[in-house]
Amino acid sequence: MVMIRIGIMDRETEYVTRLCAYLNRYGKGIWSVSAFTEKEALMRYMSDKRLDMAVATDSDVLMQMKDTFSDRCYVLLSEEREHKSVGTSEKKIYMIYRYQSARLIGEALRDIVEYLGMLMKADKKSAVIYSPVGRCGKTTLAMGFVRAAAGEKWLYVGMEDYSGKWDYSGNDEEGGRGIGADKEIYRDAPGGIITEDFIYYLKERDEKAVLGVISRCGGILASAFSLFDTRLVDREDMKWFFEVFEKVVEYRGVIIDMGTGILKDINVLSEFKYIIVPYINNSISLAKKKQFEELVVAYELGGIRDRIKYIEMSGEGLVQELRKLLA
Repeated sequence: MVMIRIGIMDRETEYVTRLCAYLNRYGKGIWSVSAFTEKEALMRYMSDKRLDMAVATDSDVLMQMKDTFSDRCYVLLSEEREHKSVGTSEKKIYMIYRYQSARLIGEALRDIVEYLGMLMKADKKSAVIYSPVGRCGKTTLAMGFVRAAAGEKWLYVGMEDYSGKWDYSGNDEEGGRGIGADKEIYRDAPGGIITEDFIYYLKERDEKAVLGVISRCGGILASAFSLFDTRLVDREDMKWFFEVFEKVVEYRGVIIDMGTGILKDINVLSEFKYIIVPYINNSISLAKKKQFEELVVAYELGGIRDRIKYIEMSGEGLVQELRKLLA
């Protein structure tokens, strides 16, 4: 299980220190709690994505942080037993009465964490972007979507045949710092992490290690150097991964960029809630698209036909179109 990282801020050093010490004992294995007395320090931790939840006694501070970091959870330690809601429905801040025992605060905080966990589990999304058409721009589209996913974080998992050279800072021009055969460059890429490690842990059913890779990757698991390793991933692996991914609080969904040479078993697509198939509007591309549609029928995968969404890779606004399809 991925522990939730909580920061609690109050200007009374003794109060916040003792409260955090108790909550770390109370919620051992569920969360890790850090104490703050200054807003600036808490903001730095939020900016560095080192916290999933902020708790404070100042509602103005929480509202300011929620405006800046809208994908986190916020809890107000209120001085009122009976209080009105803070913020609009889109900017809801949960509230706990401050002047009660640390045990009761812990119980209330755990209720909020469990409630949010249930919401995230029910609303967690899985998408695969796959195309029978080569060089149609699907990787660029998937990466663009992950970078531009405002208000919610998505995990990108590369399962391409060949990773080529990809600059994870956003510049894929020739000569840019890319991802290729040099594993040291690969490992040092911003946000990138060697996916061979991830695939090994996946095949070994090592939940702790898989969650550890996800927590360190910065939202991007680059395609593995060896396509032969990636091709070992089967339908049961994918099913297990999605069960584990439900426990990840940080991400709203995962998008898997799957190459044509990786998909050994078309039944793997059945494990995804969304199947995105980009294509190009020319005769060869359209013929391949038609063949893919016929394969879905031939393999009696009629149940996934409603989940398949086609995107013509021309014109502007492709990322926005993908966002609408995954909404």
